[in-house]
Amino acid sequence: MSPFRAQTKGKVERMVQYTRNSFYIPLMTRLRPMGITVDVETANRHGLRWLHDVANQRKRETIQARPCDRWLEEQQSMLALPPEKKEYDVHPGENLVNFDKHPLHHPLSIYDSFCRGVA
Repeated sequence: MSPFRAQTKGKVERMVQYTRNSFYIPLMTRLRPMGITVDVETANRHGLRWLHDVANQRKRETIQARPCDRWLEEQQSMLALPPEKKEYDVHPGENLVNFDKHPLHHPLSIYDSFCRGVA
């Protein structure tokens, strides 16, 4: 969803408004009496719970399903992650190969001898 397209501007604005009204303002209102300010760490901690309990439980009109249900369906068709890369010991200077510095192709001037008198 590109925010630079006029067609999607409303979708982006609604998403921001929904998050603000459904998550941020209630969280701020609940924590303020306890003297807790909403910082990144607090928002992330409470945000995960909000995603699980509120946002992902709501049926989306565009997909006609709840995101948590759609995730379970799609998970079954996902490929497994590749195995983690192994660490290799690197030993600079070992097994170095010296390459010939002369090119394997011939100079382009060789074509001059074939093209004399043509043109």
